[in-house]
Amino acid sequence: MKWIFGIDGGGTSARLSAESLDGIETAKLETLSMNPRSVGWEGTRLSLRLLFRALKEEESFPLDSCAAGFAGVAGIGRTGDREKFLAILREETGLTCPLEADTDALPALVGALGSREGILLIAGTGSIALGSRISNPVLVRSGGWGHILGDEGSAYDVGRRGIAAALRYRDKRGQQTLLLDFMLAHFGISDPFLMIPEVYENFDKAKIAGFASQVGRARDAGDKVAEGIFESVAQELADLVVSVAEEIGETEGERRISMTGGLVSNDNKLSKAL
Repeated sequence: MKWIFGIDGGGTSARLSAESLDGIETAKLETLSMNPRSVGWEGTRLSLRLLFRALKEEESFPLDSCAAGFAGVAGIGRTGDREKFLAILREETGLTCPLEADTDALPALVGALGSREGILLIAGTGSIALGSRISNPVLVRSGGWGHILGDEGSAYDVGRRGIAAALRYRDKRGQQTLLLDFMLAHFGISDPFLMIPEVYENFDKAKIAGFASQVGRARDAGDKVAEGIFESVAQELADLVVSVAEEIGETEGERRISMTGGLVSNDNKLSKAL
């Protein structure tokens, strides 16, 4: 039985879906993030190993019967990174079938819009906007620079801003905010000074991004500091979309814009503001 697979390698986790060509047999698996910018190339290798080890236990999907596969992975948008990822994938699996890989934003665009005509905003752990036209399929992107150089408007950005605001309030340099108590509870600490080893010795981008939900909780409770964070974030995300729209120019039909990612999908107020 021939089968195909797709990998969605986001900033927080990685998922693999396999399906027989007749659509009868399916498998869905999930494991650790494989973004090489976050977990390193050895982390990418480990994630792939875990996924395909689990898939091997599914008797319906022998590796020598794979017809083709595609991986959309955060952090491999550059040409050299795509080739390196594919080399690791083949080393870990022994697959000889046709394989392709690109940034996770590309399948997200086509999946959301049904074609390459339009604009997609992704705001999850990271943030990026991209778009293209059918007549000129070159992918235009804005953002996606990672949590050190960019990712403005992402869940990580919201979480980091929320932590910074909490610490400013602790220092009496900032406005009163619920975020200090929320931060202590989220990270399971009793002393704000414990944030130093929490961040600098045990850095976990996903955990900081996870604090975005608590910033949203504070906003919903009327916290002015949290409201200001979300107002700024909405503008950052809007700027991403506008910059892509200006570069791709007029589309051949009605311009379509779609939004995805955990931050906008799980926060109705933010998605409405956008």
